[in-house]
Amino acid sequence: MPSPLKGIARKKRSIFGRQESFWWVLTILTTHFLCDSPRAQGNRRFQQPNDDRSGVPTWEIDPSHRSDLFTFARIQYRSWSDGYSRWRKKCMIDWPESDLNFSYRLEELTSLKVDPDGTVVSLTDPTLFDYPFVYLIEPGEMILDQEEQAQLRKYLLGGGFMMIDDFWGNQEYAHLESTLKEV
Repeated sequence: MPSPLKGIARKKRSIFGRQESFWWVLTILTTHFLCDSPRAQGNRRFQQPNDDRSGVPTWEIDPSHRSDLFTFARIQYRSWSDGYSRWRKKCMIDWPESDLNFSYRLEELTSLKVDPDGTVVSLTDPTLFDYPFVYLIEPGEMILDQEEQAQLRKYLLGGGFMMIDDFWGNQEYAHLESTLKEV
């Protein structure tokens, strides 16, 4: 008499028993995930801030203090993978959500007056020096030309503070280190 376990094992194998079935299922799943990924990632390219604050509340600013506010300033830069990334540049990861949330928490938990909108600034923008604090995210593939290096050097030697966040592994750290040594 055949063992009942052999029949169960055979039935389990028969789901993907034919190689063609496996490849059809794999093709359908891959197509689904590739077609659905833009929606999952928000299908957002670099753009100026819009009214979507991702649930972060806004607050009023006293017009007399407009020039005396802390503004969260994100650095815009080029990277190796910008040409390959259809949806978002590396320097814009988590934008605007993280910038808005950081600004909101700073306003909420300190006595600082904080701009509710923040800004994105390039290293060659003359307004860079209006922001004593700048944020640099995912710099593991960052590319700086000589003008950007000179401006960043001038900014940092002039007392500017740069927060660097979110790079992965030794290779990206080594690239960041060599890039900053050129500054």
